[in-house]
Amino acid sequence: MNIGVKIRELRKEKQITQEQLAEYLHISSQAVSKWETGASSPDIDMLPKLAVYFGTSLDHLLDFDQSRIDAAIGEIIRQSGRGGGDPARSEAYLRKALEKYPNNDLLLTCILEDMQAQNGDGSRNAEILEIGERILKCTKDDANRVDVYRVLAETCHSMGEQAMAEYYLEKIPGLFFMYDEIAAAVRSGKKRLENAGRAERLCIDKLLCMLWMRREEAAPKEKAALDRQAHEMLDFFRRYPIYLSIAEAMERAWDEGTIPEGYR
Repeated sequence: MNIGVKIRELRKEKQITQEQLAEYLHISSQAVSKWETGASSPDIDMLPKLAVYFGTSLDHLLDFDQSRIDAAIGEIIRQSGRGGGDPARSEAYLRKALEKYPNNDLLLTCILEDMQAQNGDGSRNAEILEIGERILKCTKDDANRVDVYRVLAETCHSMGEQAMAEYYLEKIPGLFFMYDEIAAAVRSGKKRLENAGRAERLCIDKLLCMLWMRREEAAPKEKAALDRQAHEMLDFFRRYPIYLSIAEAMERAWDEGTIPEGYR
């Protein structure tokens, strides 16, 4: 909906004529008529006056509906195929969407994570740090902010910039990753099951990553014992259909030595 149509709607609701609105704004009724037909638009300094006159917000006057934007962004992310094993394709799709929604912090955060997934040789370190800082300046979403801190900490660690890695690490709340566990405890029904599922998958993933880090610091004999422990754990989870795919993916990563690079 363009602003002229919105002005006409609000004027009709207020039951006033174009002449009455024009008189309040100290402009001609012809100017109001042109707005409503789409022949022209009000100057930017006129918008607050219109919002005050109609007793509404600038967002409502401009027909700004955040819920619709959020829904559109969610659909874009779904269609990007994120998590499907092709981060380059996902990144390209999301960057195209960014042209329509510039500086959308969720799109940028997803792009950042896709970049990290392709950064095995460290060639995109500088770009990752730049986009991460860009997101931190614009986001108001705590979950996005924590995701960015994680990526920046991992990237700085991979660069040997441990002081900066520690800086970003200290920004992450210690209890942040307990959210789904807490949410599952206080919710019911479908939402409880969703939170419980995320917490379970996260626990499997993190447990195996912690075992891998212990393995990297272990003596040769201890490495063999940790290998057995990891495979026994994954064999247990593989018995249950709900965990089968993550167990198989994590076993491949363990055997190939590609447990998430941020933990290496």
